[in-house]
Amino acid sequence: MSRRVSVAFRAKRPMNYEMFRPLHAWMRRDDTFDVTLYGKAGGRSDTSVLAAALPARIRPNWTCKFASPDVLISSDFLLATKRAKVSVQIFHGVSIKNYFLSKRIHDYDIVFATGPYMIRRYVERGFFDDGDPKLRHVGLPKTDRLTDGTLDRAATLESWGLDPAVPTVLYAPSWGGESSLDKMGEAILEALAARSRAEGDGALNVVVKLHDNAFDERYARRDWRAFLDGLVGPRFAAPATADVVPAMHAADLMITDISSVAFEYLQCDRPIIFMTFDEQLARWDGQADLETWGRSIGTECSSAEQLVETVERELANPERVGPVRRDACADIYFNVGSSARAGMRELYGHLDLPVPTDLGTTADV
Repeated sequence: MSRRVSVAFRAKRPMNYEMFRPLHAWMRRDDTFDVTLYGKAGGRSDTSVLAAALPARIRPNWTCKFASPDVLISSDFLLATKRAKVSVQIFHGVSIKNYFLSKRIHDYDIVFATGPYMIRRYVERGFFDDGDPKLRHVGLPKTDRLTDGTLDRAATLESWGLDPAVPTVLYAPSWGGESSLDKMGEAILEALAARSRAEGDGALNVVVKLHDNAFDERYARRDWRAFLDGLVGPRFAAPATADVVPAMHAADLMITDISSVAFEYLQCDRPIIFMTFDEQLARWDGQADLETWGRSIGTECSSAEQLVETVERELANPERVGPVRRDACADIYFNVGSSARAGMRELYGHLDLPVPTDLGTTADV
């Protein structure tokens, strides 16, 4: 009888599962893996957060702490169970905030480092010694589809009722007090909606993808879904999805603030606009990093009134900071387009299982 490996993953919000989905897809190709997904939302067990997940055994979150899986994979720092034989941290992104610099990282046996930048910051801050075997060169599996050829830009835009021939702008802010959505969201969205109604050569598609927490009544300061529904038009779309990757792939420019999607969008090598305001990073003082890459990978905008002009200027000169973007991408990510494969190779190796031939043998490609 072949060996079976039980794998557990817990999602607190729909976007958490998107970090795991690429690994889950590979696991479904091998009967060795037996995956159980645990769901939590709104501070309580809720399996509805896994409604869009790939087929797997699904259980409420409260049962996870009693589970003893062979492998626990997590994209947040709180251990869903302390009974796992091996715990793996895969992260939910890298941002200016450097949220990954948490002492809870030591709760994990394996760390799927996103790139040289993360490892360097961990070593600089004394979290790990240089060359620590816990730090595996993997990347961010979530973003593989940005460059692996599996997405179709035209099909994505058409599915949202948008014309692929029209330039497309994506607004994807963070959440909470440091978010541009909380600070000036209505003005930003109304300015973009007005611009989307322009005709002729000035036509512009707008896609809005808010953070899951923007729709959580515990955190949101208003009903953003209702607000967005009031703006939707022929060139303004706000798809109800937890998956931001197709929108990033389809967009010619991204507007964000301190969200990790800014660094993820580097893999698309297109213009980025950062919405900024005073004291935006006050809560992250001493941890945030504006010196290494920060906002140098894009351009800053401090008001909704200036946003449309900034968008037009950046679209007209998309290569303005292209070299900086590409250098940053190479520093922040390992294995662009093949991170899930690299992650699975690490898992097979750690579990002393034979590596399937379709995973390949070479990392950092």
